[in-house]
Amino acid sequence: MDIKQKVIQKFNEQLGSTLKNLEGIYDFEEHLKAEKDEIEKSLSMASTTTPSKVKAVIENVECVNFEVEQLQEICLDLNKMIKETFNENDKNLELQEVVDKISQLDKSLSYLYFIRYVENISHEIEVSLLSGDDQSMITLYTTLTNISCQLQTSVCHHLVNYVHETLHFWYNIIKKKLSKEYNDLLKILKWPFCGTNATSSSTSLPETMTRFKILIEYLFHLQLPDETIKPVVTSVLLTDFAPISLPITFLVRPLRQRFVYHFTGAKLTNRQDKPEWFFTQILTWIKDHVQWVQKNVQPVADSIGFGHLDVKAEFMRALVQLAVEKLHSELPMVQYDDTLFAHLVDEALGFERELRETLLYPHTQPATIFVLTQAHIFVKWINMEKKYATEKMDAILSSNTAWERLNPDIDDMKVTECADAFLTLLTTISDRYKHLPQPGHRLQFLELQLELIDDWRVRLLQLLHENYEDPLTSLMPHILNTLHYVATVLEEWGVTVHFLQLHFFKKQFEAVENATDKGNDVKENIGEIEGTVFDEAVVLLRRLEKELINEISDSVALDVKAKSRAYRTDKWFAMQSSKEVASLSMTPSGCPMFQELATRLHILHNVLALPLFNQAWKNLAAQFDQFLFEEVVLVNHFNNGGAEQLQYDILRNLFPLFGLYINKPESYFPLIKEACILLNILMGSAILLEEALNNDDKNVSAEILADVGVYKMSAKLALKVIGTRTDIIHI
Repeated sequence: MDIKQKVIQKFNEQLGSTLKNLEGIYDFEEHLKAEKDEIEKSLSMASTTTPSKVKAVIENVECVNFEVEQLQEICLDLNKMIKETFNENDKNLELQEVVDKISQLDKSLSYLYFIRYVENISHEIEVSLLSGDDQSMITLYTTLTNISCQLQTSVCHHLVNYVHETLHFWYNIIKKKLSKEYNDLLKILKWPFCGTNATSSSTSLPETMTRFKILIEYLFHLQLPDETIKPVVTSVLLTDFAPISLPITFLVRPLRQRFVYHFTGAKLTNRQDKPEWFFTQILTWIKDHVQWVQKNVQPVADSIGFGHLDVKAEFMRALVQLAVEKLHSELPMVQYDDTLFAHLVDEALGFERELRETLLYPHTQPATIFVLTQAHIFVKWINMEKKYATEKMDAILSSNTAWERLNPDIDDMKVTECADAFLTLLTTISDRYKHLPQPGHRLQFLELQLELIDDWRVRLLQLLHENYEDPLTSLMPHILNTLHYVATVLEEWGVTVHFLQLHFFKKQFEAVENATDKGNDVKENIGEIEGTVFDEAVVLLRRLEKELINEISDSVALDVKAKSRAYRTDKWFAMQSSKEVASLSMTPSGCPMFQELATRLHILHNVLALPLFNQAWKNLAAQFDQFLFEEVVLVNHFNNGGAEQLQYDILRNLFPLFGLYINKPESYFPLIKEACILLNILMGSAILLEEALNNDDKNVSAEILADVGVYKMSAKLALKVIGTRTDIIHI
């Protein structure tokens, strides 16, 4: 059925569905015949080649069959070998169990040998201890210490504990023995060198010192491994103090006993209002003993491989720890009494400063500062600083001599007691906090200083309003001098290392806060910082200073102008010329004005600091130049005599008044100087100049004016000045 369908499908594909294609059936018949012939031909050819192909296939099948049989034999052999190997492995497992047991027994034996070794060392230490052989005893103890150190990473915890306990056992016994002999030697050496023993440091017998140094060597070796030391700490603050070596501990012990005796309990020397007593005692002990310790203990440490220890620093640290313990115990009792608390803080800071700067106590070692920087103590401290600084500032400003000069004869800055005292107050605060290790703590004190500076500026403003009268006779000049000096000093302080570091830390904190608020990362170029911490404060001080300078200058200018009415309204158009009088002299109407100017300049020079006076006379010169030009020159008319008289008043009277204080005063009066030139040039030159200036070319006008010595005045103003001349007819 399938073949029939295939034939029908083949015919349908060839002939299609139209009857017109039936003619192609003949062609299709021929095609099928040709296909049939090809198939028959290929079958006839296959009949001759098939036997050889079949033979090749048969041979290939036989070869494959042979290989399969060989592989089967190999598999059987492998299976047999695997079974034999499994049998042998079972025997090996039994043997491995025996080997493991032997290994375990060997380790156990080694464990027992190790315990026996430790016991032998312990026995030898006991023998050496009983026989008095200290050298062997210390050598054996050092061996035991090395063993303990090597066992730190061992998983045999019981063995580690056993060795540690053994080490501690002999440590305590040897320490007790050596400490007794060590203390006996210290008594012979009359240690410590206090009271009646103060002069005994250089009178020791050689034999005693030799034995003393041997004991120091033994005690240095008598150390527990760091991992086994569990220091007894009575306060969290004391965790910053590293353990002290035994020789130094025994040296400090009698001093500690004396300290506890004198500065605890109901002793008369233990007074809350006298903390300087125990601080001074510690400093005295350090000064009296540290050189002896350095001379006799440090060489021993260096010779036995303990050169990394600084025995001088250790000795000082042990005594400083006494002061820290005492300070820590005193603070809770005095923190509610401002006077006692302030005094205690002062003495603690003085103690720290003496330690660091005079006794060269290393900055890496802890002292009293970190006790004061505990959160609750530090808040109390900085509030107390603010309170006392405010009270001190009140006292400074209310003093009867606050505005007197410190050096009235030689000081161009005219420094007042008020300015000096205020800067001393700021310096004192800086000295008190500059040793604080944390930048954050120092920045809080800096903010206090900046707040005090601003408060001080406001108080000066209040004083100005309370004493407002004639500026030159009021407090204004003294306040001006004070402002100027303080601002100048603050600018100098701002570029010192101390305040530059604080400025850097301040900008860092601000950058971190801004970045945190915005959720951004802190930029890496945060170190590129300009300015100083006092920039804002100095800007406010300079602004107030400028306002007061302008006020004083305006006041003087008004006083001078008040004397000028007669001069301004004088008959400039009808004055005699130089040819008509024997010699020119100052215009009579100008005497009161110039006299007032001279008096006021003299007062300004006497009451103001030199930089301030320079600002004041420049302001005054600018105002007076403008005033004479506008109120005398432009509103009057001048004949030849009037022009000559004005020029004489300016050149021979005005300029010399300012010439007492400056060189070339004429450069500060450009308008009136050039007006005198224009008023006194020859009439013909003046007419030509007027005609030329009426030209609109500005460049030409400037050149023409420069030819007659006029450089600052514009052509328009020059025409107005020429227009005041009565000898020229103006059209």
